[in-house]
Amino acid sequence: MKEVSVLMIGAGRVGSRFYEKFRALGPKRVNLLGVCERDSQHPFLHRVGQDGIPVYTDYRKAIRELGNRIDIVFDTTNVAPVKQDIRNLLAESENHHTVLIPLVVSYLLWHMAAPEEDLVTDHADPGY
Repeated sequence: MKEVSVLMIGAGRVGSRFYEKFRALGPKRVNLLGVCERDSQHPFLHRVGQDGIPVYTDYRKAIRELGNRIDIVFDTTNVAPVKQDIRNLLAESENHHTVLIPLVVSYLLWHMAAPEEDLVTDHADPGY
């Protein structure tokens, strides 16, 4: 099975739950290249750092540094300008490999991976 390299953006209620699932799958399935969270004091980042996963406070820097090594940008922020900015960054760098997964796809994946568990769904518009 192919390893999937993921850059996560957002370590909040949704992002942290996916982080735990990805870690449980192991690095041969999901290679977490980094977690981006603008709040450098976010309590969950301590756990990420202990796991040896790089932490970025600037997702733009992470995307530029990691480039085509990223298979998936997993954005759980649900901030429309962030999604648009990520698309622009990928286009500007001519990165035709990396795929942006927005929050609405996170919900679909959660239904598949953990149908017995609820995921926070209070975001105003989880669309693309």
